[in-house]
Amino acid sequence: MKGWGTDEQAIINILTKRRYNTRLMLSNIYEREVNRNLWSDVKSETSGTFRTALKGLLMTEAQFLAEEMRGAMKGWGTNEDTLINCLMLTIRDHATVRAIKSYYFSLYDETLKERIEDETTGDLETFLVGVLERPSFDESAEPSAQTATSDLEKMKLYVQEKRIGDIATLLTGMSLRRISVLQGSYYRDSGNEVELVTALSDITGHHIRDCFTSLLLVSRNYNYYVAHELNASLEGRGTDEGTLTRIIVTRADKDLVQIKNSYTQLTDRELKKDVHDDTSGDYRKTLLALIN
Repeated sequence: MKGWGTDEQAIINILTKRRYNTRLMLSNIYEREVNRNLWSDVKSETSGTFRTALKGLLMTEAQFLAEEMRGAMKGWGTNEDTLINCLMLTIRDHATVRAIKSYYFSLYDETLKERIEDETTGDLETFLVGVLERPSFDESAEPSAQTATSDLEKMKLYVQEKRIGDIATLLTGMSLRRISVLQGSYYRDSGNEVELVTALSDITGHHIRDCFTSLLLVSRNYNYYVAHELNASLEGRGTDEGTLTRIIVTRADKDLVQIKNSYTQLTDRELKKDVHDDTSGDYRKTLLALIN
């Protein structure tokens, strides 16, 4: 980044071929040796989706996702899809959620919960705040027979009476394992082999439907949910670079190998081929380096 022009390929090679902890060490050493912030220098030398991808590599996951959520609620309108995606990506990682809330407050002098409450209303607000404030669950614990029966009876009643807010409160107050058990119980009890996700889709609209669908899918198979979101970001006319970037840069050091396998099982295509076909330039090179 010194002198005239920028060696983008060198930046890509360095950042995509180091793991998360090494990148943080690199940032600290850079600041000590050069007396400047690495992200600030990279930001000044890059632009667009390429810059955003590098930002995700130079920040902690919590910092990056906190700023993603802030961006989704900044200015006119709210990007509900981004909020849902950020919350689903971190739903199994209570420590990261705590760090997101802490970092958000340190930057904006308001809690993330307060901001969501200001930007959303009704059942959507109930769901988003419910996920954000979920306690840490023991996901290996099986619900008791009594709990499973109670969950099923409540859900049947709420679906029948279309009590969407109560459904949101019920689901967001459960462990993912408990939600998965509920889905199986609902399917077996329905008589007509109706999936819970179908029953909820029939009584809900746009964003709250997406909320329920995402949570039910995450509870069954996290990697499949992420693969589904990747496919949606690449499918049809145009590309949802926000979702594509968010997933690849935050999962690259964690479970992207498993997610790639799930993507191929879902679409019968390779993720790297679809990303190559839907992106270009240094942004494409960055994502492909992480995928590979």
